Amino acid sequence: MYIYRIPASLPASQRGVVLIVGLVMVLLITIVSLSAIRGSGLQESMAGNMRDRNVAFQAAESALREGEIILSPANNTLPTFACAPGAGTCLDLSATPKNSVLFVTPEKWKQIAKESTLTIKDVAGKPSYLLEELEMDMGASAAAEGSAIDVGGMMTTGDAIPYRVTARGVGISPDAEVIVQSGYKRRFK
Repeated sequence: MYIYRIPASLPASQRGVVLIVGLVMVLLITIVSLSAIRGSGLQESMAGNMRDRNVAFQAAESALREGEIILSPANNTLPTFACAPGAGTCLDLSATPKNSVLFVTPEKWKQIAKESTLTIKDVAGKPSYLLEELEMDMGASAAAEGSAIDVGGMMTTGDAIPYRVTARGVGISPDAEVIVQSGYKRRFK
């Protein structure tokens, strides 16, 4: 029978290399885990921002539709386009480029735009809209409809008055803001 003896002391060549390799592996796993956590936090933030923008877009669209209903032929009485405070109706603001809706400050917008009557949940502010009656040559309007430009042609087709509807909506946070526009033509005979 053979008896194996265990040496009383460890060989002098071992110096804890396994410990160093193990610590390096733990460090690498920690770095990979932290980057995965950061990436998922960033994706969650992006999804929240997209949701906020989507809510703002829907609010602006609802205000746009409300403005278009005012201009629809079913509405027999049109408002006056005098740019009265809070009325939401102006004559063509782009006739003077510095007055265009592209350059309207938020303070001026609050003054001239009309707040929507719709109640929308979870938004930072009510959507608002502005209706503009655009200046357009009657002959050009008739030509755009494909009719003759002479008086007889205009008498048979009637005239179309162009309008621009601009709507502004905010999302869940006031930082998410969407502005949409549409062109609208109302025909008269």
